[in-house]
Amino acid sequence: MLRITPLAEAPPRVTLKVEGRIAGEGVRVLEGECSGWIDRGYYVELDFAEVASVDHAGVVMLQQLPRSNVEIVNALPFIEALLAEE
Repeated sequence: MLRITPLAEAPPRVTLKVEGRIAGEGVRVLEGECSGWIDRGYYVELDFAEVASVDHAGVVMLQQLPRSNVEIVNALPFIEALLAEE
């Protein structure tokens, strides 16, 4: 299960707390949430402190998000390693 909570919104930046597993339908949900904020002109900070795992589709989606508009913070080391692979 995936939970996404906006923590702080101070245009042009929003911080989204992401909790749970980024897998299955959750990949599309997170992508849609990020795209919605980006389309409104926001820079998106994803707080991954509570993300337990990311499946392959989630890794691919996160790697394809525009780095100029999205930053992932507080990720566990193994998740950072997955996202760093190309």
